Amino acid sequence: MAPASLAARPAPPAPPRRRSRAKPKPPRPRIVVMSDLRALGGLLYEQAVLDATASPQASLVAWANRLATELDVAGVGSPADYRELLWGVVKVGRRAAADPTRPMVAIPPGP
Repeated sequence: MAPASLAARPAPPAPPRRRSRAKPKPPRPRIVVMSDLRALGGLLYEQAVLDATASPQASLVAWANRLATELDVAGVGSPADYRELLWGVVKVGRRAAADPTRPMVAIPPGP
């Protein structure tokens, strides 16, 4: 049995977190982001052929929304199945192609 003085001792304070000095990344070129969008569309097409009514993986939905954010257009939201997600990616591509002079947006690195 431990003495009461050791059991009631508070935890030591956590050291302060050091802020990152990394420079923010510039926006990726439009052709690279559009290529990623096409690659995602191909993957989603394969998934829709296998089972169009299945609920899509959260990582694929997040990828589509992140690409839409980089292109500075409306994203796909939260589709119920792969068919809706694929159609949403097509709409993102059309919105991005409608205004090719729109500036790209730099996405900050994740945690």
